[in-house]
Amino acid sequence: MLESLRIVNFALIDELTVDFKKGLNIFTGSTGAGKTIIVDALGLALGQRASDESIRTGETRAVIEAVFDKSSVSLQAEIEPPDSDQIILRREVNRDGKSKAFINDRQVTLQSLRSIGDDLASITGQHEQKGLMDSDSHRLILDSYAEIKDDLKRLAETYCEFQNKNAELMALQSKQSESASERELLAYQIQEIEQASLLEGEDEELEKEKIQLVNAETVKTICRLCREVAFEESGSVSERLKACVREMAKAARYSEKADDIKAKFEEQLLNLEEIDNLLYKLESAFEADPGRLEIVEDRITLIKKLKKKYGQSISQIHEYLAQAKQKLESFEDLGGRIKSLTADLNACREKLSRLASDVSSKRKKAAQRIEKAVISHLADLAMPGASFKVDFRVQPDPGGPYLIESRTLAGDQTGFDKVEFLICANPGEGLKPLSSTASGGELSRILLALCSVLSQAYPAQTLVFDEIDSGISGEVASQVGKKLQRLAQTRQVICITHLQQIASRGEAHFKVYKGKSKGRAVTRIKLLEGKERLAEIARLLAGEKISDITLDSAAQLLEEGNQ
Repeated sequence: MLESLRIVNFALIDELTVDFKKGLNIFTGSTGAGKTIIVDALGLALGQRASDESIRTGETRAVIEAVFDKSSVSLQAEIEPPDSDQIILRREVNRDGKSKAFINDRQVTLQSLRSIGDDLASITGQHEQKGLMDSDSHRLILDSYAEIKDDLKRLAETYCEFQNKNAELMALQSKQSESASERELLAYQIQEIEQASLLEGEDEELEKEKIQLVNAETVKTICRLCREVAFEESGSVSERLKACVREMAKAARYSEKADDIKAKFEEQLLNLEEIDNLLYKLESAFEADPGRLEIVEDRITLIKKLKKKYGQSISQIHEYLAQAKQKLESFEDLGGRIKSLTADLNACREKLSRLASDVSSKRKKAAQRIEKAVISHLADLAMPGASFKVDFRVQPDPGGPYLIESRTLAGDQTGFDKVEFLICANPGEGLKPLSSTASGGELSRILLALCSVLSQAYPAQTLVFDEIDSGISGEVASQVGKKLQRLAQTRQVICITHLQQIASRGEAHFKVYKGKSKGRAVTRIKLLEGKERLAEIARLLAGEKISDITLDSAAQLLEEGNQ
């Protein structure tokens, strides 16, 4: 609740502090005394647009400070001091048109001040409309009235899950699309390597075979020449060794050493025969084969091509093949993940649809109760032909639509309902948004009816009604007073009035009047009690001519108000 309001150099006020009470706070006073100035000052503290024209003449700065009990709202940690029991909103307006906003002595943006102010107090009147006039708050108020906090929590959690899955799916699909060409390349590379059927060391063996095939005739020629020289030509090595053996056999008759030499010649003949055999085999091994040579050369060319693309050796090519297969499998897994995630997303979408539909249904049932109750209250407030409706529309969703009841509708974490309160104050005018309703007492009575119905759901703990009694009197004024009094049982209510039927029901009654300071008119305020309050109620009844009868009537009104 609002505990106090301090105003310095604002309009007709030089310096003034009002200490508010719980329940219904009544402000009365003569026309022009400055009652609405106090409401305007509070609006400035709550974030209303400032003007240098509101600064008291001759001063350079106006300061308004509103102190609230912090139990009604929680501030962000960086704004709220840990041990503070109060929320202090301060606004400073300078003559140059610039203003500063503070929350608990910490400077904040005007938007932050307005955001906190909207949760603290609601002002309705000729000069300022906040709270219920803001269509953005209507759904929140309806949801609070419908008591669907748990439903909204489940809906928000499911919507967050849906958004996360949708984002993941889109990322995977994008990745899949971007990697399509890469998958084709990997498949081609795998096929190319596997078709080659490379063997470890095959390249080295092929090079050796190529050398043999290219030089086959040369080796065969050399082998034939050696065999001719050693065995076939006249005077060949073989013939000469045999001649040496025969001659040494003759000498061996006379010398044992000659026999040893003969044995050595015979050993060389055996070696020569072995050489002949080797030359024959070598000559036979080297066969000129143009077809095979072409095959070998093509194979070597293929291996060199694969080495250039996939590695410096057959071993490295095999490693690349294994990696390519693994990567291709991951792409195949990507497709499986997309399929699985798509199924999960569809299931989540259906759950979201059910939850959103359930929330919407509960909202509409609550809206019907609100409509009926508000129309009943408006009838009590001399607006018997008024109509009230809670309008439902589909709200856009920046994150993409989801399916609701076989239709594709937009929505967010709160569902797909955009809610706005519509009013028709007079028959035949048609339903219009509250913000389009004429200001003054009629609007105040409409908002009073709404607040009476939505008192438990309405976020603001302090409700301010300026000129709520415009255009009413008699029994209607009594009804307004009763409704304000009942509303004040759960909210702090501040009301500016000219009617005794309303003023008599206040728990605290302040009189606003003009005084003088240093030769200038100033607005002053006083908390009335006892005879002073009785006299003020009597003034509201009969003007300045107060009689005993008027005082008795005023006393009766106060007694009724107390009851």
